Amino acid sequence: MKNWTQLIPAQIRNALYIGFGVLSLAQSAILAYSAAVQAPAPLWAVGGGAVLGVIGGAFGFVAAGNVDVAKTFEQTLQRAAREAKTAYPVAPAHEATTADPARYESGDSADPTGD
Repeated sequence: MKNWTQLIPAQIRNALYIGFGVLSLAQSAILAYSAAVQAPAPLWAVGGGAVLGVIGGAFGFVAAGNVDVAKTFEQTLQRAAREAKTAYPVAPAHEATTADPARYESGDSADPTGD
């Protein structure tokens, strides 16, 4: 049997997680603003917080279901390093450059233009 979290495509899960994060942030900001100005919090924001809290638990279980607990932390770091190297290739080394000596040799050190 498939893991139930694999039934939802990754792109859809990603959009849901981002949407949940934005909604949670907005709801928290509204409640924090209400508290800062000592105004009563909107009822929809309080109720929305209760709903987001319940949904947050479900999202947490989804995220936990996607964690491979059989791997050690060291194995996870090694895999991440391998993937990062292939995702962000480093440019090959190039020859060292030299400065133009005539540009930096002037008779007057106070005059940056050399005139």
